[in-house]
Amino acid sequence: MNILIVGAGIGGLGLAALLKQRGIGCEIVERAPNLQHAGYMLALYPMGNRVLHGLGKFEEFVERSSPFNTYEVHNGHGDLLHKFDVSKISEEFGYTGQILRKDLLDILRSAAPDVPLRLGNGLEHLEQRDGRVNVRFSDGTTGVYDAVIGADGIHSKTRRIIFGEEPDHETGWGLWVWWTNVDIPHDTVREYWGKGRFVGMYPTPSAVGAVAAGPKRLLGPENIGGNGMRVRELFSALEGGAAEVMNSFPAKTDDLFFWDLSDYRSHRWTSGRVALLGDASCAFLPTAGVGASMALESAAVMADELSRTNAKFVAKAFSLYEKRRRRRAELAQDDSRKLAVWMSTDSAPLVWTRDHFMKFATTDSLVRNISNSLSEPI
Repeated sequence: MNILIVGAGIGGLGLAALLKQRGIGCEIVERAPNLQHAGYMLALYPMGNRVLHGLGKFEEFVERSSPFNTYEVHNGHGDLLHKFDVSKISEEFGYTGQILRKDLLDILRSAAPDVPLRLGNGLEHLEQRDGRVNVRFSDGTTGVYDAVIGADGIHSKTRRIIFGEEPDHETGWGLWVWWTNVDIPHDTVREYWGKGRFVGMYPTPSAVGAVAAGPKRLLGPENIGGNGMRVRELFSALEGGAAEVMNSFPAKTDDLFFWDLSDYRSHRWTSGRVALLGDASCAFLPTAGVGASMALESAAVMADELSRTNAKFVAKAFSLYEKRRRRRAELAQDDSRKLAVWMSTDSAPLVWTRDHFMKFATTDSLVRNISNSLSEPI
């Protein structure tokens, strides 16, 4: 088989490495000029990093990540509401770590360095005809493939071509990401849930990542005009540790990443010899930190189904892939959406209710579907 993977993100590079391992020919096309374009931090849970075991890259992941053992939730005044012992998950199911996204991409790429990767080029058009997929790229070149897999993110060009335009699921919120000089234990994630404001700290081996989230209509790039002091002002009601983190927010936002907090759920994942993978099919909010793990799981299932067939029956393999993955991914997405609602509330009575609930919360009560997925087969 000759397969085109559109997008060199976590799902795309993971799939390329898995296909290479199974002797299935593939190549990757990526619009970005390099793989260093997104340097924010992410978590990888056991359901995701066990894919790295199969690629012989698990130990490298551990070396380049920080363990995630403790999850602290504070209120907007800085008071600790609950401390979750995440190490129990690692002890029972496997290591959970936090890593720079670009470092994870580097690890995945090193698992299959000889898979052709065309940077600075993208998918422009595709057409299925006579058991093949004809592709035209943005640089004007063309190609013919047995299958095309769109791993090109939440705003997937592949998806738009085969299924048309559909709106994202909007939360109305967005967040800024930066590196903070505020110290935190290297194995602890700390979050502050305020009234209509959210601040989080996420350590990696090289730096502590911080996020500040709130309504886009207030803190979006077009509203603050590059002035970081305006962002600080929007979070001035926060106290304690949250205020300390916000005091480290840069004075200028020109070099910072702003994340539009929307997700997407495609009504279909496959069409003939074309399939969607990762955020292109089911995009995640960062609230539960499970998107990367889900993308690698999907890549593993995709590679498994493709390894059981030949070029003639690719469409059937894609159909089985969707049946195995779609419900599992959407349940995890439901958990991420539920957490987003809790985190973003700006109603004083609901904030009080939320904070009281968090004092007695369990991991299952917050992310039941994700917790269940740790002990369920794919």
